[in-house]
Amino acid sequence: MDRIESLGSVISAPEQKKTLTLAANDRAPGKARSFTREALMAWGVEDLLDQAVLIVSELTTNAERHGRTPGVGLSLPSRVEGEPVDEITLTLALQAGVVGIEVEDNSPEPPVPQIASLYATSGRGLHLVSAAADAWAACPKEDGRGKRVIALVRRTESPFTS
Repeated sequence: MDRIESLGSVISAPEQKKTLTLAANDRAPGKARSFTREALMAWGVEDLLDQAVLIVSELTTNAERHGRTPGVGLSLPSRVEGEPVDEITLTLALQAGVVGIEVEDNSPEPPVPQIASLYATSGRGLHLVSAAADAWAACPKEDGRGKRVIALVRRTESPFTS
């Protein structure tokens, strides 16, 4: 639990922070990628853009595919009917050159890296997150309804000095 708390400190006490709530559907990853590009460019951390967008894309895709409320199928009622819709919450934060990425969904099941076959079209997302992030972890949400996955990307120090 110490690891998730230390990762979460970037999210809980940032210099900059933006949050986006999305319906858990197939459009969520694209919207999350656009939101991430916009936020990181506004914060002046374009050097972390590729890594952050990849992580956001993979975590949001996992949340959309696997993060639904237990017992709710893929056919979700709409808000128009007054029924709740599964949502994904993406929070981006910046603190001292570290970008924090937090994705919350409604499933209490922790993300589990898969071993994908050579010709599989999915199953590699968490391996990509592990490769792109400086650190990542998952834990249940405080209210017990779902989970949060946090990843960090930090600026590397330039080997060249001016």
